[in-house]
Amino acid sequence: MQIMKSFAELFKKYRLRAEFETFTAFGNVLSEKGYYYEDSIFSHWQKGSRVPSSRHLVLTIIQIFSEKEALKTINEANDILESAGMGYLTKKEVRELHLSQFAVPFQVPSEIVHFTGRDDLVNQVEKEIKKRKVFLLYGSPGVGKTALAIKLGHRFRNKFPDGVLWYKVDSSNIMDILLSIASLYGRDIRSIKDTQVRASIVRTLLSEKKILLILDNVTSHDTISLLLPNNSSCSVIITSQENLRNIAIHYRAILVPAFTQEETFKLFEKIFDKNYVKKHQETIFAVGERLGYLPLAVHIAAHIVSTYIRTAHMSFEAYLQKLEEAPIDLQRLTYEDKNLFRAITIGYKALDQQARNVFISLGVFEGKDFSLEAVTFINKLPLETMESIMIELRRISFIQESSPDRYSMHPLIKIFARKKMHDSFMYLQVAKYYEALLSNYQKDASRFSPFIRQETDNIIYIFKKCYELQYWDPITNLWNQLEQFLQDTKELDKLRPLVERVYQAKKINIFQKILLGYIIFHLFFWICIQMSTLTKGLWNDLFNVSLSILPLYGGFVGLYIAKSWGFLKNSLGKALTCLASGLVCWGMGNAYLSYNDLFTATQHPYPSLADIGFFSSFYLWAIGIFYLSRAAGTRYSTFGKYRKLFFILSPTIVALLSLVLITFFMKDYGLFRGPFFPKMILNVGYAFVLIVMLALSLVIFGLSFGFFGGRYKLPMYSLLIGFIFIYISVAVYYPLLATNNYYNGNWGDFFYTIALSFIAFGVCGFYRLPQKKV
Repeated sequence: MQIMKSFAELFKKYRLRAEFETFTAFGNVLSEKGYYYEDSIFSHWQKGSRVPSSRHLVLTIIQIFSEKEALKTINEANDILESAGMGYLTKKEVRELHLSQFAVPFQVPSEIVHFTGRDDLVNQVEKEIKKRKVFLLYGSPGVGKTALAIKLGHRFRNKFPDGVLWYKVDSSNIMDILLSIASLYGRDIRSIKDTQVRASIVRTLLSEKKILLILDNVTSHDTISLLLPNNSSCSVIITSQENLRNIAIHYRAILVPAFTQEETFKLFEKIFDKNYVKKHQETIFAVGERLGYLPLAVHIAAHIVSTYIRTAHMSFEAYLQKLEEAPIDLQRLTYEDKNLFRAITIGYKALDQQARNVFISLGVFEGKDFSLEAVTFINKLPLETMESIMIELRRISFIQESSPDRYSMHPLIKIFARKKMHDSFMYLQVAKYYEALLSNYQKDASRFSPFIRQETDNIIYIFKKCYELQYWDPITNLWNQLEQFLQDTKELDKLRPLVERVYQAKKINIFQKILLGYIIFHLFFWICIQMSTLTKGLWNDLFNVSLSILPLYGGFVGLYIAKSWGFLKNSLGKALTCLASGLVCWGMGNAYLSYNDLFTATQHPYPSLADIGFFSSFYLWAIGIFYLSRAAGTRYSTFGKYRKLFFILSPTIVALLSLVLITFFMKDYGLFRGPFFPKMILNVGYAFVLIVMLALSLVIFGLSFGFFGGRYKLPMYSLLIGFIFIYISVAVYYPLLATNNYYNGNWGDFFYTIALSFIAFGVCGFYRLPQKKV
């Protein structure tokens, strides 16, 4: 004998089945029927301490549960009435409640709250469902295929008197679905283990019935043909990310697109006051744009804003700002029983490993679309292989073809791809591709300009990512060429905000200010030496110590700065490391001479250990200049005719000037002859590196002042002037040394002070690095 359940048990059972998670939610619906109660009353009902005393109230509760598909039969309604001590339903009440004697299967989930739009698609299926029996709703993850199928299931409920069945194919297997269908219509087929036999039994059961079968989240790997009824009275709706090709029978494929602006606006109107929505129309469209008008994401955003406005008083504008600043977490994009991350993962897992790798690589693009050529380049795959993979990605709606050989990707799917990207090497690869493309533009602007116009947003995004990842070589290689292109196309404003944000710094940084203070002190010291006419003694020796401190300060600060640029990992890091090391070597060499002056009281020997430092510094500076040219993107092939002329004439003039100077030294001072062989070799080495260093300085710095948009023009000028003064200093120093007229604090040291000050100032000028995050 069946034990009758209490009203409390039945109320709780059907309330939860109707998906009323709180008493407040149930109370809101009950108030729409004309009954207003505090939540505490519903709590008493559920605890069993009270029972409704009004028959009409109980019938209203039954009606609400019936409308929510929680209660479906006369027997279930009678159980509730009987538990409240009110007998059974009358015939009139049965007719009014539209309850059946037996339950007709209706497995469709509850209708989506605030379902909006899709009128054209619903009408299209409604018109064709009489003549077409299988419909495929396909589209990208989160586009609303499941929501549309739920809407159609409820819309066509009365057209299929034998039931509407719903199965999520991604979380069930074919055998279990066949078993479920057979059980619903009174047949137990658990003992039958053969899939084909089970399928034939189910088809026989459905042969005289009229049902609507909805199969959700189907993939090309699912053998759903066994589930399809073979009679003309049944219909099937399939949802999938793919435009399936493995269905044996004829079907109608319908692409489900993203929301339109109008549908987005209507959704917000359902959740908010119409006047409030109209006032914030532009912001709503901005939110939709940020989310790619993906229905699932837009639903979530609308409900989040609604919640924040009620609880935290957050405005639309504040939410939009938060949306733009914070990364979107796909796993948190959940609405009712739908999760965007899970939806995309289904399609991702259906790909083989090679196709997955290609899909992940597409996350490096930020523009509205990207080229097949770029994708092929960064993945290092044959074109034929890449084309077949792109067809596969199109089939599961991960990408769309925007024009011949160009593809687009939904922004939220792009976020999924970037989450899967664990190796930032891909950004280096695509940076190389765009560097080559921009180089081609420099050679033939008219031919390559259309291609680069399509890629501008992608290039700027890669430029930003290289800053974030501190890939300085790609940054410097892209900069000048990209700036030139944007200048030619009058689109430089696209890059200027980035430059202003990246290089927000004063002209002179803290290290340079300290250096300037010391230089002023040191020059004042030199003036005092000159005015006192001292040529030897403690003050002269201390002046030489002061001269050693100047390059040592600049050198050690320069090494600290070089560390931030990656030391020897890239061209700019190598350049700063060599230039700073040259300053340290020069300072150490001069410090050795200062030690001699203070503690040995001997005249400056030549050659000596000090010359190891001096000699090394010149060669390190020459190497630093060379790497700085590479960092600045100086390429002869990209020069105009006037720059090429400058490139050729500068070293020629320096060589002729040096020849005259060397001849002068040889004739009058004999610096390049004598029995002391090491001295002669040292002199020749100094002369050679000075010529190379000055020639490189004039050529490279003269052509590289646009480096980083001119942000480092002052340090570049400073380095150039410093190396010119090094040349002058040597020309002044060696005659004084050869004629024994040298003393600490003479005019030779003055020129060395000027030269080292400018070099140190230039090296310290690279302190202002781009921000870590752009």
